[in-house]
Amino acid sequence: MKKILIIACILLFTGCLDNLKFWGDKTEEKSKQEPKKVDTNKTVVIDYTKKQLEVKEYFELYLKQLESLDIEGIISMTYPKLFIPINKTLFKQYVNSLLTSTHISVESFDADITFIDSVQSYSQGEFVHLKYYTSIKLAFINPELYNDELSINVLNDILSSKYGKENITIEPQERTITIKKEEKLLAIKENEKEWKFIGDNQEYRRLYPQILPLDILSKI
Repeated sequence: MKKILIIACILLFTGCLDNLKFWGDKTEEKSKQEPKKVDTNKTVVIDYTKKQLEVKEYFELYLKQLESLDIEGIISMTYPKLFIPINKTLFKQYVNSLLTSTHISVESFDADITFIDSVQSYSQGEFVHLKYYTSIKLAFINPELYNDELSINVLNDILSSKYGKENITIEPQERTITIKKEEKLLAIKENEKEWKFIGDNQEYRRLYPQILPLDILSKI
């Protein structure tokens, strides 16, 4: 039973910023797309516009909040209307419970910008599509869990089916797991205020009609 709970914990942790059904949203889950291999060897030189550079500055700050697992910082830079359908208190309690787990710990969490689209205008301000790459390393701190080859193989199969085999690295001797993902965001600036961020994936898009202005919805 403990092993099942830990698998759930890992899946929840790596999806805590993109899996809304655990935050209070009860919308039925749709079919998932096949995971793609994350290419970590891309070297792209981009000549950003002035507006893109402004977005980049906020984007880098947001990723620093993610890397440091600063929940208050993450929430402060999240598009505020997200917390109309999502229970903010439940979200904070959920993430904090993962960070204080007696079974797994976060060894490292790295994030890098991979794409900043052209900034578009809408009636109340501006918005832009973004992408970033993450690599999260988790360690088992409970010695009784995943201490044999069979259980490790089962864990590897479960994580590989979600994120893609190429994006999962398990080190049995170190008792660590590294998961790589590419994520999408939508950045929105309303009424000349600061840029705020919201996930851009299947789960978030189910909420978009409830929280985004119509003229953004018509352009994405």
